[in-house]
Amino acid sequence: VDCRPWGLDKRFTILQDHATTSPAKEATCSWATVPGRKWEFGHTLWNGALVMTKSLIERRHVLAKGMFSEGRSVLELGCGQPLVSMVLLELFAGLGKIVATDGSEEVLLAAEANVTANCGPERNPKFVLAPLFWGRQHDISQVRALNGNNNFDVILGSDVTYAEEFDELVDTIVELSHAETEVWITHEPRQRSVEPLLARLRREFGIVEERELRLAKEETASGATDRKDVTILSWHCTGKVSR
Repeated sequence: VDCRPWGLDKRFTILQDHATTSPAKEATCSWATVPGRKWEFGHTLWNGALVMTKSLIERRHVLAKGMFSEGRSVLELGCGQPLVSMVLLELFAGLGKIVATDGSEEVLLAAEANVTANCGPERNPKFVLAPLFWGRQHDISQVRALNGNNNFDVILGSDVTYAEEFDELVDTIVELSHAETEVWITHEPRQRSVEPLLARLRREFGIVEERELRLAKEETASGATDRKDVTILSWHCTGKVSR
């Protein structure tokens, strides 16, 4: 991923297999525990992560004074190949903690390979990869412990809204947020309606701001067979409702 057109002099090497079920032939896929493939969507870099990365870079001077200011803690849900978290580490040196999570052990192995490839073997101690299966209390407690048993100031999710069931996702967001937490979700529209998800987010947060973000076709995920300009929805949620 070449971030230079967006204003960051950095190229990230992302090892991915485009969520295929074909056997892994390349050495870069050696983290697979079986010769075939599960349909793990986290093995692919999606447009939701690319547009969030682009927005982080282009708005970094404003974000550094607010959402990602000194000492704040960030949780990424469904991190996949964790481009977004690696970009955060590059852009906002003053963050207190970045915890990138995924519910798949295989995806986390791939994420580890990508972090090593881009950040080196000596990782910044502020940046942690951890398992988090949405709705699983043990995982939620373990992730909270990584942040000093505190909930997170910022929760990010790029293209984590692909499933028909979303309650466990939102439950996890709510459990790991506090009254001042900012939640930022990006979503590439597909066939299913997101209205039930938005209705649930609006019950949990006083303000849900929606924006449209765009990627030109040359900026979209390289695994797409029909690359074209895409529009991504972005939801910024604040004002957690007290229960």
